[in-house]
This record gives sequence, C-alpha cells and structure tokens, in this order.
Amino acid sequence: MYRLLPVLILSLAGIGFFVAPVWADINSGLSAYASGDFDTAAREFALLAGKGDKEGQYHLGLLYEEGQGVPKSYSEAVNYYTKAANQGYVDAYFALGEIFLRQPGGKRDRVTADYWLGMAARHGHPRGPDEYKRNRNAMTPEQLGIVDKKTIAH
Repeated sequence: MYRLLPVLILSLAGIGFFVAPVWADINSGLSAYASGDFDTAAREFALLAGKGDKEGQYHLGLLYEEGQGVPKSYSEAVNYYTKAANQGYVDAYFALGEIFLRQPGGKRDRVTADYWLGMAARHGHPRGPDEYKRNRNAMTPEQLGIVDKKTIAH
C-alpha cells in the first residue's frame, strides 16, 4: 500500500495537469492581464476563444493588437474581434471601429470603421456615439456616398 501511494499521488497530479486547462475562465485571464502576466492571460483567453467564448475572443484580440503575450498582429486582432462581434459583443464592435481608424502605416478605412462604430453606438457602447460622429465628420463626401449606398443595400 505504501509503495502505491506515491504512484497514486503522481497519477492524480498528472491528471490535474492535463485537466486544469479545461477550467480556464475569463476572470483568471483578466486577473493575469491586470497583473501584467500576459503569457498566462494569452493562454487563458486562447482556451476560451477556442471554445467560441466571445469574451475570450475579444480579449485575445486585444492581446494581439497590443502584442502582449502573443506576437503583435493586427490581422489576428481583427480576426478575434470579428469572431466576438459576430456573437454580439459590443466592445468588439468598438474595437473593430477603432482598429480600422489606426491601421499600421497610418492607413485608415473610415468606411469600415463607420460600420463598426455605428454598431457600437446602436448597441450601447459608452464611447460609440461620440466616436461614430467623430469618424462621420472626418469622412470625405466620397466615403459618405459609399456608406450611404451600403446602407440602402441593406
């Protein structure tokens, strides 16, 4: 019996090691993020995102946008923000609007930003209405024409 005890303990510890990632939750990721442990935050959010969790997808997108715990990648940020937005996550609408306004190389896609900021504004994001109006006021007549045509088409 005494010889089996260490084997049993090691076996249970091994099972715990493999099962622990299943217990990922948003609070663990947010806590790791807040404490500056971006690697742990990225692991937690990636596990959640892989399961289709919109909060995990949004926060993983944020890490990709910032390059914290994962390589900086606007395309991956847009990918994860879009997944969360497609599930109705309001912060993802806003993040997409903002990211299209400040893409790498100083590029701006005000037309796409208009769509996402409009979604944020209509769905209650606290900064959505102001940023939507600010973007609209900065758009050229040609850009507004494109937006108007898209609106009519829907």
